Amino acid sequence: MDQVTVTEDRKVRATGSLGVCVKGAHYFQKHLGADPKQVARFTSPMLRSPYGWERVSWDYAIDMVADSILADRQDFGRDALAFYGVGQMTMEALWVTKKFFQGHLGTNNICSNAEQCLANNAGGHELVFGNEGPFSCYDDYRSAEAMFFYGHNPAVNHPTVFQRYIRRNRDAVKVVVDPRRTDTVTQLLADNPDNIHLPVRSGSDVLLNLMFARRLLDTGAWNRSYVERHVDPDSAKSFLDFLGQGPFSVDEVVPRITPAGMDPAEMRARVERAGDLWARRRVVSTSSVGINQTVGSAGVASILNLHVLTGAIGEPGRGHVRLAGQSNASSELALGFSGRMLPFRMRVDNPDHRAVMADAWDLPPWRISPRPGLPVASFATSERLRTLVVFGTNPARNFPNLRRWREKMMDLCIVYVDSYYNPEILEYADIILPCRTKHETSGIFLNGERRLQSMEPVEEPPFEAWGDVRIVCSVARRIADRLGDQQPPATEGDPSAEDVESWVAEGNRDLSGPALDTAFRYPAGPDGEPSGEAVWQEIQQASRGFYNEFTDADGEPITWDRIRSGEGVQWQGERRYVPLPADSDGDGVPDGDQGTDNEVPLFSGVFSADRRRARFHLPAPERLVPFQERGRGFVLITGRGAMGAGNAVRRHNTAMFNSSTATGAEDWPERNHVYVNPADAGRLGLAPGAEAVLRNELGELTCPVAISEDVPAGHVYLSFHPDRAGTHPNVLTSSDNIDPHTWQPLLKDTYVDIAGVPAATATPAAITGAER
Repeated sequence: MDQVTVTEDRKVRATGSLGVCVKGAHYFQKHLGADPKQVARFTSPMLRSPYGWERVSWDYAIDMVADSILADRQDFGRDALAFYGVGQMTMEALWVTKKFFQGHLGTNNICSNAEQCLANNAGGHELVFGNEGPFSCYDDYRSAEAMFFYGHNPAVNHPTVFQRYIRRNRDAVKVVVDPRRTDTVTQLLADNPDNIHLPVRSGSDVLLNLMFARRLLDTGAWNRSYVERHVDPDSAKSFLDFLGQGPFSVDEVVPRITPAGMDPAEMRARVERAGDLWARRRVVSTSSVGINQTVGSAGVASILNLHVLTGAIGEPGRGHVRLAGQSNASSELALGFSGRMLPFRMRVDNPDHRAVMADAWDLPPWRISPRPGLPVASFATSERLRTLVVFGTNPARNFPNLRRWREKMMDLCIVYVDSYYNPEILEYADIILPCRTKHETSGIFLNGERRLQSMEPVEEPPFEAWGDVRIVCSVARRIADRLGDQQPPATEGDPSAEDVESWVAEGNRDLSGPALDTAFRYPAGPDGEPSGEAVWQEIQQASRGFYNEFTDADGEPITWDRIRSGEGVQWQGERRYVPLPADSDGDGVPDGDQGTDNEVPLFSGVFSADRRRARFHLPAPERLVPFQERGRGFVLITGRGAMGAGNAVRRHNTAMFNSSTATGAEDWPERNHVYVNPADAGRLGLAPGAEAVLRNELGELTCPVAISEDVPAGHVYLSFHPDRAGTHPNVLTSSDNIDPHTWQPLLKDTYVDIAGVPAATATPAAITGAER
């Protein structure tokens, strides 16, 4: 979200480099100055009672949340608690939440939507470079000679970046790797017919990139010198041997990735032309949710392998760009919103890491549990979970395997924090706390190019809404009130895990009332909202010494005032591109002469002093199999944006997503369509507008059919946009197939059978992918 201001005529104006994107502008124009009665908001805290929902005071609601946390923690242990956040939370809110749940309450069941959408981008970067922080920035698009977009539709999902950066560089050849002919493909081919669309079968990304790498080796176009200087020698040898021995030649790969109905000779011509672009000096690649949810961190790592193999990384115009829309998902990644992570990508099972983080939070190391928390994919199956705190998202619609999630939520105490009235959640929540909207709050967002930007309020909340930081701090300090002067029992040395659990069961005796009160007592303004500057200073100081130390290009600490001025500040700025001298003892003095011949690798591990070489990632065998080769049914492609032509559809694509809940159901379509290739529709006997049932082992849904050549044979497409009929693809997606490195569910590795709704006198059988 870019920094915005409001003019006298109530128009939104941007103060950031990207302006306000179409989605954000739609959201703001819908709400600024609107009659509060016309905006569906939670107007006060609410509590479920035997008589239905009752409005209660904030004081009473905070009491109920604090008491629920303490009771379930005492009766069922620290891991009876869980937190799930969202990318609309500010960095300050994410920080205090992490400190409260993971630091003081001692549970690692703390996740966010980044684990469902963006974690695999971070995971791929870690596999190759040792940390998740990207090198590149949006400006790299301006000087690129070639651009690659993997399973990513920026014309719909990131329209401002697409129009201002990507399309304006008309000299760069652009390659879109996507099974579907998206709006991005259509617009780029209209700009320049030399741009390339590779409509590969879903799940083919890793195989395609290995073929590109093999072609670079066969033609001698790889950068041997760069690999020798910057890549671990054993890793380089393993990867080069793997490429040479595997079935990765153009002849072997093209038949496997070409969709039915496409001439393999045409695919081969496009693939060879695209592969040769990797030999150019300035190559920028981009990935987002599409590849993250399809082939996961291995897919992102396979892109980064190409950058390392060619040396096309680490300089302006060369590298991989992470795009994450209007969310603060990059803050979630940096602050470790995963059951295995501490802030700054440290690991909970590493005692040294726990000690470092405990020191930053002014806690004894034993306070942080060494047991990894649950993946968010396992929240719905855990028998220990009792209280779930949810900020800003709707698990009754937005989580995979919806049927199982809805059943689980009936057994949990759900504390639901959100801005907008959501009737779906009323069936499952127990306590509802109204928070401020994004245009009523202030705080720091971290976007995909490492830029810290300030989001400023442009309206006062019309209702009794609190900011996220205030809500978390108020619950923490209410628990401190309950505990009084209580301190944990004195022991010689750190207590064992068994000791801590016994203290928890004896009345939460492991908690310290004074420590909680001190940790969450920030200076507050007249409206009671804690000072964002005070929280930021805490974050900035804690980041020192890590790979993503929040310092500027000159190594100076990034201050609150600098973030709030102008277009924000990139952490490390251009310094992120520059190889630094080795400093193995951390004394600030380089180890020795670091001339060109023995240039130190520019990559670091979790700690900035841990300089290391890159490592090529070797994918697991299952990542080399296009989904259709498994013969399990039609591959379900899910994404954002209704398909079709005309301004109405285009406005729906760009304006509704991300602001759809906020703008209300009146902007939703009556029903979403399932898009089917003409050849498949002919075999199935499906006509445009006919009713079809999509079914797999998880569930089924019925929706009207649209016929489109933009969807490849053997695939069907269904939008993630909400509709009034409730045809959401998460009825069919699974949370059990997760990436082994990040735990992110691979939602797009989903198969369905499809059949027309039977007439009264006939029951046609579904045709599966295996039967075709």
